[in-house]
Amino acid sequence: MTFLSAGVSFGFSLAGLLGPGSDDSFARYAASRSVALLLTVLIAIGIRSRTAIAFLGIAMTVVQTFDGIIGALAHDPAKTYGPFAFAILNALAVGWLLRQRASHPDEPVKS
Repeated sequence: MTFLSAGVSFGFSLAGLLGPGSDDSFARYAASRSVALLLTVLIAIGIRSRTAIAFLGIAMTVVQTFDGIIGALAHDPAKTYGPFAFAILNALAVGWLLRQRASHPDEPVKS
């Protein structure tokens, strides 16, 4: 779920970077952060670190929550409900992951 959330954020920031706002420095900053988050999520999954995946899941939950707030302030339902749905699903996935980690602390993440 965290990978999917980071991937969607990357996609939107890339669209902003390649679209009409390509000269906007804010679009470049958003894209650089989205790429960094996506790569970090891929690394955490690759090394099978439940702790890193959980922290990144929390970070993406916060990012998606803020994106939903921004969408609500812009009165754009698509940019409100989608991010809030991702935030809820991410929070549930993190909760599940942490609950699994507590019951099996020494077991690596399964693919």
